[in-house]
Amino acid sequence: TLVPIGLSPQEYSQLQNALHRIALWRGRSDRGGRLPHAIDMTAGLAGALLMDARRTTNCPQNNNVNSKTNVNDISITIYQLRNSYSTLLLRSVNGLADMFRHQKKSAMLSVSHCCSLAGLPLWIVDVRHDASHNDLPSLGVCRIGALESLRFWGEKFWVVLEERVWGDVDVNGSGDFSEKVSGNGTGNE
Repeated sequence: TLVPIGLSPQEYSQLQNALHRIALWRGRSDRGGRLPHAIDMTAGLAGALLMDARRTTNCPQNNNVNSKTNVNDISITIYQLRNSYSTLLLRSVNGLADMFRHQKKSAMLSVSHCCSLAGLPLWIVDVRHDASHNDLPSLGVCRIGALESLRFWGEKFWVVLEERVWGDVDVNGSGDFSEKVSGNGTGNE
């Protein structure tokens, strides 16, 4: 199984399933494919992690930024992957801050203050700042940031949504939503 660093095989499978479901929602959206920010960021982060997994398994083990590889050996460069992750982290943080500002009806709140109040680790806000104003973060930092951001959206959006839809669910901390709903997950059992 293709699994990037930091993801279990179970999480990898969940990301694939989430991307398929979100693609269906995007196709059915009456807003021209636009979805709420949390859903859009989940899809983007999941897609980047899966792209990273495919790239990682197609590269030689000793591949690094300075190594010379045949262009046909990999479909995406490390720089492109860092750029993709950085863009997603930037959009995730900025979108979260914008949502928070809208809820509080105050455009005066800083990005870091909004994200802190929302519970996002501030180091991710710093990664976003570096990606915007300095050099792109390393691939390792980008991966960890994407994983943590994905987990943040899972806890702050998906678990809350699930509880609203299904009622009080057993949150076992595994992040496996399929275990929390009995049967096939349709709610018809």
